[in-house]
Parts: sequence; C-alpha cells; structure tokens
Amino acid sequence: MTTLKIYKELDLTSSSCAGPIGELSSVVDELREGEAVKVILGDDATKKDITLWSKKRGLKIVQESQEGNKHVLLIAK
Repeated sequence: MTTLKIYKELDLTSSSCAGPIGELSSVVDELREGEAVKVILGDDATKKDITLWSKKRGLKIVQESQEGNKHVLLIAK
C-alpha cells in the first residue's frame, strides 16, 4: 500500500451535531489522490455520523484508533 500523506489534521472534539461534517466536508473537497485527513473526534455519536457520511461520499476510512477518550479517523478519497 502506498503511504498516504496527511493533508490536514482536524480536531473536532469541541464541536458536535452538523459542525464536524461541515468542517470536514470543505477539507475533503481539497483532498487529492494519495492524501488523507486526520480527524480527532470526542464522542461515539460523532464518530458514527462521520463514518456514515464518509461512506455516502465514497470516502475510505483507512485507519481508526482511539487515543484516551478520543477517536482518531484517517479519511481518504
């Protein structure tokens, strides 16, 4: 597998509901092939929303991890 370049890191732990998706959406539009955005989320509900939204947009969640009580997702085109 080729190494993905982290295009941007978004800490969305302080926002909830539609906030994270709005922020992520504009960043994802800027992604090029081989680039990913690292998203840090503060709760399970937001992680679920982002995961579903990513699938609808045809994006790949290439990595999922947990750091303390935060969820970290790596999302690529």
